[in-house]
Amino acid sequence: MITIFLTMLLLQWSVLLGSFLPQAMAVSAFVAPRPQARSSGFSVREVNVYAPHLYADNIDFIATLVNLPGARKKQSYWELSYQLFFIPEEKYYEAVRRLPRGGSNPTPEQFLGRMLLAEGHKKKTRLGTLKERTINLTGVVFKEKVPDVQRTKFSHLMTHYSVKIFDAELNTTVYYSGIFLTELYEANSQDQNEAIARKTIYLNFMINPDGTLNRSQLARKTGNTSW
Repeated sequence: MITIFLTMLLLQWSVLLGSFLPQAMAVSAFVAPRPQARSSGFSVREVNVYAPHLYADNIDFIATLVNLPGARKKQSYWELSYQLFFIPEEKYYEAVRRLPRGGSNPTPEQFLGRMLLAEGHKKKTRLGTLKERTINLTGVVFKEKVPDVQRTKFSHLMTHYSVKIFDAELNTTVYYSGIFLTELYEANSQDQNEAIARKTIYLNFMINPDGTLNRSQLARKTGNTSW
């Protein structure tokens, strides 16, 4: 029982990221969140709490290549394939119980009952500005796709992605595939003890000067070009 609880706790702590995670670390473990992500009372799990107000009608998906040393080189490019899933609460915790002890890098196939909300593939060859390095998908239908009985508070959203980035400045190609898991709600910016529906999913990448990849699911502050 204690082992199951600790496994769930580790996975829950991967919900939101506190900083970019280097590629070398990302292979074997989930990304650690800000410690305060679980400090609010609304994040303490109660089983099957009906909470339709925490399901946004639509979700936006924003993927950004935040930094690339060779961004202004014409030969540079980046490709992204992505899938956005909804995972019902019961199926999510069933998958958590099956995960091996210690660090884990699970795949979508381990989360039975997942529901595909959106998918796509994009290649960008003009990367000179942050806007040109951003992929926007707006108005992904969410709430009406989820059966009413499954609209519980502790269901999750999963982003599965595969990225290929060529930096002509470094003459380096980076490949990476992985997932991010996040709760379908977030803290109200006006009241940290209040949960509100999450309306945007972020996916961010950064190529470091040494050619390594960092990744994050944090919202990028306006005006920031680095993390």
